[in-house]
Amino acid sequence: MSVLRNRENGGEPPYRVLVSVRGSEDAAMLLSLACRISRAYHGEVRVLTVSAANVRPSWLKLPPPCIDVPVKVVVHSGKNAAQIILDEVQAYEPDVLILGWNGRLSRGRYILGRTLDPVLQSAPCDVIVLHAQPQHTIRRVLIPVAGGPNAPRAFGFARALAPEAELTALYVAGRNLGAQGMRIGEARLNALIGEIESPQSVRRRVVQAAGPVEGILDEASLGYDLLILGAGNENMVGRFIFGDIPQAILLESPIPVMVVRRRLTYLGTIHRQLWLRIFSLLPTLTVQEQAEVYKTMRRGARLNTDFSVMITLASALASLGLLMNSPAVIIGAMIVAPLMTAILGMGLSIVIGDLRFLWTAFNATVQGGLLAIVMGLVMGLIAPGNALTAQILAFSRPTMLDLVVALVAGSAAAYAVSRRDVIAALAGVAVAASLTPPLCNVGLGLAMRNWPIAGGAALLFLANLVAIIAASGLIFFWLGFRPHPSAPSRSSVMRRGFLGMAVLLLLVSVPLGLLTEQSIRETRLQTRIESVLRDELPRTAHAELVEWQIVKQENDGALLLDVTLRVPHALAYGEARALQERVAADLGRPVELSLAMVPTTRLLPFIPPTPTPSPTITLTPSPTPRPSATPTATATPPPTPTSTVTPSPTPTVTAYPTATPWLMIVGPVGSAGLRVHYSPGGVTLGTLPAGSPVSVEDGPYSYHGQAWYRVFSPEQLLEGWVVGQYLEAAP
Repeated sequence: MSVLRNRENGGEPPYRVLVSVRGSEDAAMLLSLACRISRAYHGEVRVLTVSAANVRPSWLKLPPPCIDVPVKVVVHSGKNAAQIILDEVQAYEPDVLILGWNGRLSRGRYILGRTLDPVLQSAPCDVIVLHAQPQHTIRRVLIPVAGGPNAPRAFGFARALAPEAELTALYVAGRNLGAQGMRIGEARLNALIGEIESPQSVRRRVVQAAGPVEGILDEASLGYDLLILGAGNENMVGRFIFGDIPQAILLESPIPVMVVRRRLTYLGTIHRQLWLRIFSLLPTLTVQEQAEVYKTMRRGARLNTDFSVMITLASALASLGLLMNSPAVIIGAMIVAPLMTAILGMGLSIVIGDLRFLWTAFNATVQGGLLAIVMGLVMGLIAPGNALTAQILAFSRPTMLDLVVALVAGSAAAYAVSRRDVIAALAGVAVAASLTPPLCNVGLGLAMRNWPIAGGAALLFLANLVAIIAASGLIFFWLGFRPHPSAPSRSSVMRRGFLGMAVLLLLVSVPLGLLTEQSIRETRLQTRIESVLRDELPRTAHAELVEWQIVKQENDGALLLDVTLRVPHALAYGEARALQERVAADLGRPVELSLAMVPTTRLLPFIPPTPTPSPTITLTPSPTPRPSATPTATATPPPTPTSTVTPSPTPTVTAYPTATPWLMIVGPVGSAGLRVHYSPGGVTLGTLPAGSPVSVEDGPYSYHGQAWYRVFSPEQLLEGWVVGQYLEAAP
């Protein structure tokens, strides 16, 4: 009563009670409670009701407890009752708001209803929610406590409502804690009751039960007239209303229940309103829509013949696409693979707390993943070559970006499967999620005995799996899925599931972060090398860079670079050595260069080259035209020094004089065609089918023991270097 005395003596405004009534069935109950509390605090009552005609309804009559209490009735019209109540709270600034609940739980986004939920989330004052009509004479009141912040407020309202009633403070200890749990409960009760007024009139009781809900309901059935609950610590999973325990008790209590939530701080109000706006961004699923989604997910996550056949075929496609380096084939495998539905089923089962559904989806995911790995292993063993293609490498080098992609893809997949209008987008989401290719990559890595490939692909799949489950679960929760309040065990499953996903995400992020850092370092190194080569090569006999790659990186930081150049003449050893030293100095680390030089001749437009004496070329009718015997000048580099910065020997390139261009055809080369290269042994520009006529423009050049010719195909509009042994004289 100290609050009341301070107000009376200090001239502050009277204690204000705002009660919202919606019909005759709860008007008398709520008004009686409001007037009893107002009389105890010598305050006033304002009654708010919503009427379409904007007039006081005939059923709104004051009960006997309101005879000597100042009461004012306010009538508003409108369709949004929640907003009307909040507007009145803002205008009247009450100390406590009293609302009634009809006992029906919502199965969509709202829990206690589309009117109560927004008010409870946003009202800055104390809030009381009453369910069922208390007895006119309240003799025994049960107040469960667990150390929360709302319990003292519950004792205050109990004293105001029934000053002569016997108050019982109840603590429910876990049955598994034994005598230690009983001692903890007694200590908490003593600490709490010592803070309230008249603690000697409060009865202490500690009981043991399997859970708080069971213990409270069992005690409430022992002849109490009213059960007063302090709302638990609200959190995101509890949907910022009352928490899971009050919801279950409101639904199943055998006696009237009054839930008390203390006044929110300014920051608490802002926090709740922010989350309310965020939750309102997505549409709410009806009960029928939730049932349809549940049936679809349950059916799609079941392991059966169709699931096994489709995952096997999808894995075969993905393995072939990885071996063939074909993104189109890999995308097709992603679309037909059924793993996405099973993984989304795991996310949904966690949100609704269905352990049986969770086990079904988990079993399908594990067995489907094993099938994909085995299929990748088989394809890797029977496929010829087993070369590491770009696609195999791409699906074995995960980074944090892959985790972000999986989070977004999981969110999009959960939303798509829940909304019929966008269900067609699920196939595109499956492509972005990358589930089957990493599993097949694990099998291919095992077949090649390449453990980094297998390990990287396994990490990529695990990251995608955890991210999709976590993101889809959040979206399902956002759309309104949740455990039923009458099943506290399911709520516990949901909380443990969300906590487990958060821990797994954190654990997966650690290696992904390390790999991301390594990838960033490699990218920066490659960018630096590219810049240095392009800056230094023009200073070396006007050489032009064609391509380069890091062949090896030693533990001491030394780099072995394989560089292909276009040069007007073969570099002398001194020039190559000077180039290597400048590159090493610019990079600040030891460098070993392996140079592949492609001699080139640059002609000015419309100016014929100056004729130079050359031996006469005699053409003979044979499958491959050959020039007559000609002296061959071969550039042989001096012995390579043993120093780390010494370039590797330059490949021997033998140049032959070329006669006037002549016409030839491509001989038998099979279905793959004759490869046309940018330079002898260089990048492939395209292929020419057998029988294609070509004009020989330059050559031959001897490169790695083969004669190369520069040809031009008028049909394919393709110009480049080909191996001479596949050319035949034109008929």
